[in-house]
Amino acid sequence: MRARTREGILSLVGEIDHIMKALRVTVDEAVLKAREFNRTTPTPFDLRGIGSLLHDFYTAIEDVFEAIAGDVNGGLPDGVAWHKQLLARMSIPVPKLRPAVISEELRWKLDEYLRFRHVFRNVYGYMLDWERMRPLLVNMDTVYRRFEEEIAVFRSFLMRLADELD
Repeated sequence: MRARTREGILSLVGEIDHIMKALRVTVDEAVLKAREFNRTTPTPFDLRGIGSLLHDFYTAIEDVFEAIAGDVNGGLPDGVAWHKQLLARMSIPVPKLRPAVISEELRWKLDEYLRFRHVFRNVYGYMLDWERMRPLLVNMDTVYRRFEEEIAVFRSFLMRLADELD
């Protein structure tokens, strides 16, 4: 754990809070788009924009995980599959270091967004499939609320830890 000082832990909490505010902006925009495209079919150009929202959603979540891994876990995983490993590690408690950051159930929901992000980064925009994207867009707010709740629990752990170092 790099964040062994009270200041380090509180800095991590501040970083998480900052990312969560940015994440909320993305989710709010996605909620509006989910309502809009509940009544109409998105154009190929719209799909590119929706894909960007889905991409940004998981990227912000991963930013939270990266901050935690860097300060609490001692670093990011190595190798080609580090994104998947990072997500998995966040659902595993580390004895005498930290509780699980997220539940196993949330891990699998977030894995769908991670997999979509990989597709989005590696295909041409005209290849995006609305039927595969729709559930991710529609469920984003629910997944976000669950993530927000679980991060709040982890944030409380960090605050207790900071208080112990006071």
